[in-house]
Amino acid sequence: MGNKSLTVLIISWLMAFGSVGQTVKTELTIKDVSGKSIRPFSKTKPSVLIFTTYDCPVANKMAPEIRHIASNYKDKINFLLVYTDPDTSPNELVTHRKDFGLNEITSILDAKHTLVKATGAEITPEAVIIKKGKVLYRGRINNFYEDFGKPRRVITQHDLRDAIAAILSGKKVPQPRGECIGCYIPKLK
Repeated sequence: MGNKSLTVLIISWLMAFGSVGQTVKTELTIKDVSGKSIRPFSKTKPSVLIFTTYDCPVANKMAPEIRHIASNYKDKINFLLVYTDPDTSPNELVTHRKDFGLNEITSILDAKHTLVKATGAEITPEAVIIKKGKVLYRGRINNFYEDFGKPRRVITQHDLRDAIAAILSGKKVPQPRGECIGCYIPKLK
């Protein structure tokens, strides 16, 4: 491997895993989509933030898996669906949550990218797990997509589920086995 290839590999790794281990302000308060003030980072149990936009086809394909994971771990994990497009209207949020069966998951419109900046998220869908103010996992949900526009017939790696299971059993959190594939989080204007 040449120096240029090694440099690209290192930069890619840092971009993918650079925020793991960083700390976040656990006292942060933000409003959910209904206007209720909440603390996105629970002090008593791990928090899973799933970054999305209403119009990302890759994130929308993950909706059943997001619902399944949130339902299975709802008593042990604090789940938040974080909408990242500041131009998203309240009507688009309501419609998206209803159409994709996401109403049971607390949702936030991160219009100022407070949570995006706190976690380093860059792609939708991307999952971040925080426990006691520390980012323990940042990466993909699973390997449904092997590349842009190339879904798998069978999912063989369940990165987010594996990370949650490790955290709940007190084990070391595995790194994601692949990069997040989806839509870039919209830049602030």
